[in-house]
Amino acid sequence: MGMVRDEADIIGTVVRHLLTQGVERVVLADNLSTDGTHEILVELAKTHPVTVLMDRLPAYYQAEKMTLLARAAARAGAGWVIPFDADEVWLAPSGTLAQWLAGCDAAVVQVPMLNHVPTPTDDTTEPDPVRRLRWRKTQPNALHKVAFRAHRRARLAYGNHGVTRRGRRTGGLEIRHFPYRSEEQFVRKLRQGADALNATDLTEKMGVAWRGLGAKNDERLRASWHTLVETQKLPIEWWVPDCDVVEDPAPLGDLSL
Repeated sequence: MGMVRDEADIIGTVVRHLLTQGVERVVLADNLSTDGTHEILVELAKTHPVTVLMDRLPAYYQAEKMTLLARAAARAGAGWVIPFDADEVWLAPSGTLAQWLAGCDAAVVQVPMLNHVPTPTDDTTEPDPVRRLRWRKTQPNALHKVAFRAHRRARLAYGNHGVTRRGRRTGGLEIRHFPYRSEEQFVRKLRQGADALNATDLTEKMGVAWRGLGAKNDERLRASWHTLVETQKLPIEWWVPDCDVVEDPAPLGDLSL
């Protein structure tokens, strides 16, 4: 389950990957997309176990919205909940996600994230960013994500970086993260993120990086994108390690369902 907004370049790949990983149903709340994301999801829902909901609230109350979805999943009989973002490819060390979770005896899985980054050598003729962005950081981000056994009282933290739920915690899964995929997408994401945060009554410390980047004018934002391509670094993102990158494409397998 997840929330999406204007992720047409990647959402089809991410949803199809989850389905090939044995996920029984993908539930997505579309938050005011205008780039064709909604139409892609509706088309997938015609032939696949995909549920598309409409989220018309522009403010970034992400934790509250995801908690509502997680509790609804528990009431519907879900065994596990995988709260994912549209720019995440979830991977198991062997077999499928569903097989790995079926053999997991913990209540919560804490999942490290490895950021894939744009580089000057990317094949710009490849439209799929998961296949195009072949280079990733050698170390995981400081913030992890979670998957957990469904529970009617579970409460997700902002960004799906934690969950309030009793039970043993473990690791074992991995996320390949594709937050910045093109200059246009980079600028749009930061603008929308800052606007959504500013529409809330959340403390200014919440989403400080998005607010800071989103406050830049177009020229400075585009300069930040080119710096990212050249150096694979955005200094304001404290949670992304300042480390080397390695060529290691995300293993997607066959997505033809």
